[in-house]
Amino acid sequence: MGILLFKANYGYEPIISLTPQQAIKTSKIVKERAETLINLYKNLYKTAKLVQEYIRKYYNFKKFKGLDLKEGNKV
Repeated sequence: MGILLFKANYGYEPIISLTPQQAIKTSKIVKERAETLINLYKNLYKTAKLVQEYIRKYYNFKKFKGLDLKEGNKV
């Protein structure tokens, strides 16, 4: 029934070439790749935060705060 609806909606019948054993193996590979991507994202996020911190420190260090003028100084 589901395949008939797919053909009615999209105009072709999907080809399923995976056996159940291959599907289980593929799902394990997908889980491993998803975990790898999640770990890469976390590392990238931490690195981006660290870079932002260094940029902020450098900017604040180099920022010109103006002249040190006090009342009574000659200008």
